[in-house]
Amino acid sequence: MATRTPKALTTWTELNDRQQGTLAVIYALDQEAESARRRLAASGSYDNTPAAVWRQIDFAHDPSLRALVGLTEMQARLASRGWDNQGNGSTIAALATRKLITRDGRGTPFGHMHTVSLTRDGRAAARAGLSLRPNGAPSAALGRRSWEVLALLWTADQRGKPLTWTYSKTIEYVLIKKHQPPLAENTKHYGGYQITDRGRDFYREHYAAHTAAHPDVHAPHPDGADAEPWPKKADDLLKEHHRNYRALSKAWGMADDSRRAAEQEAASSPPQLPEPLAAPLIEQAAARHQLWQDTARQRAELAAAHADELNTYAERAARGYAAATLTAFRAAITHTNPLDGLEAPTAYTDGWDEPHLAPPAESGIHVIDAKAKKLYATAIGKPLRRRGPAPKKRRQFARYDTKKAPMPGQEYAALADFLFQHVADGALLRRLHPTAAEPPARDEAMEAPTQ
Repeated sequence: MATRTPKALTTWTELNDRQQGTLAVIYALDQEAESARRRLAASGSYDNTPAAVWRQIDFAHDPSLRALVGLTEMQARLASRGWDNQGNGSTIAALATRKLITRDGRGTPFGHMHTVSLTRDGRAAARAGLSLRPNGAPSAALGRRSWEVLALLWTADQRGKPLTWTYSKTIEYVLIKKHQPPLAENTKHYGGYQITDRGRDFYREHYAAHTAAHPDVHAPHPDGADAEPWPKKADDLLKEHHRNYRALSKAWGMADDSRRAAEQEAASSPPQLPEPLAAPLIEQAAARHQLWQDTARQRAELAAAHADELNTYAERAARGYAAATLTAFRAAITHTNPLDGLEAPTAYTDGWDEPHLAPPAESGIHVIDAKAKKLYATAIGKPLRRRGPAPKKRRQFARYDTKKAPMPGQEYAALADFLFQHVADGALLRRLHPTAAEPPARDEAMEAPTQ
């Protein structure tokens, strides 16, 4: 599948990891500002402030004075990624040299605030590198939230019940007031809302367009579960793999915790006894402590054996989970039936065969493919070479990172979780094949009433 903007994507891929991360933060703040402007305009609060002004993003204060002025939002987001340090200035300079951002500033009561703004090329590069829509957003009559609510109304209607919400701004101002005839209405007897006949027709007629425009919204197929382009059983099997791995890895963690606790008991010093005590009493205390240490060693050995066995099973489960999601991922890209290659988790025996892990198929969506490639390389023990300096979190952010022993198979599981996130509920299938969810055409001659 061809990329949407080859030149912009090339610009993105030429940046190192830190430069990409910084540009991603700037792009996110830029898009949030744009969305806020649209919301204000929709509510009638519009002003004539030029885009060159409201698109400016506070970068860093000079002098720093963090105890007084704090962090900017941009600095806080960079810090959460491990890139809030003295290298920020050179990274910003590199992005400006490539004409991906411009730099400006304004005076403050305490000094000077440095600001940055995306250029058109910078916005295009970030969009090409981060967008989940390789060919742009398909057109749709309803926005994401409005379509999500209409799908909820449809689902409630299929159960023969209204949507029991006391008030919904989306329904009142979009599905009712902006559509004639309205797509929804207030229920007369039960309270809440229900879909109208026009809403049912709209849902059916525009289902394919809206599932393509909003692939992450769960909207049941108008012709029922059997018509879904992505079988629910595929997700159920992947969830079974996920639960199986999590259960085994949690059991391993419990066994390993018991091992470490028992080893500490076995290595502990005898308690300090009060003085004076007769020799026979001291000998009794020493014997008791020795027995306590001996049983601790036995418990440590037993827990270690259990942990080793669970480690093997968890590793196998993680690899099986990765193999299953790679199969589903390829099926979504090639628009084939994922059930043809998906199986439930296997029983753990000595004769277990390791499933082959083929590299992830190319979806044509850079942000997915780049992360999948990186996770796959790490999972098979051949991590990709880092581009640029490694991130290093400051202490105030690092304290939120709990230090735990690495879980068995966590690299396989990370790959599997990432792929499952994108294929679940057919989201990737709808992104790549927008017509896959299109309801079959009705035969008007067959539906015409008989005379």
